[in-house]
Amino acid sequence: MTRLTSLAFGLLMVAAGTVESTGPALVPVVVAVVALTVGVVVRLAATLAVVAVAAALALSQPSPVVAAIAGLAATAYLVIRHAEGPDVASALTGPTVLGAFGLSAVAVLGATVPLGLPWVPLVAPLAVVAAYVIVLDRYAGDSGRDGPLR
Repeated sequence: MTRLTSLAFGLLMVAAGTVESTGPALVPVVVAVVALTVGVVVRLAATLAVVAVAAALALSQPSPVVAAIAGLAATAYLVIRHAEGPDVASALTGPTVLGAFGLSAVAVLGATVPLGLPWVPLVAPLAVVAAYVIVLDRYAGDSGRDGPLR
């Protein structure tokens, strides 16, 4: 059942990546379709299919909503395809789905809202570093203290 469900999400991913593709962007789509069919048996090919769809999206410059749909389908495709459990429910947990939808919503919002703030490029790298420090802080504790660096 997981292979059939992952194949459905893979087909949705390829379809969303193909919607606005023309010319040279169709070459990665063909690679994605071949990798998708091989990905039913070989898990590594599933990752190649996702990378090929990302290349097709980069070459075709689709709308942010189409790219978000392809990204959500790619996330579900990879999570289900690499799942160890016998059913889809064991792979698509609540935090996984919530994280995928949340990040997609933030990406679509960031791509569609025109902000003309000149200081944003200066603050963005600092915000990324701060996010990494906050996330990795709990894993970087001193081995003698067994706790975070704070």
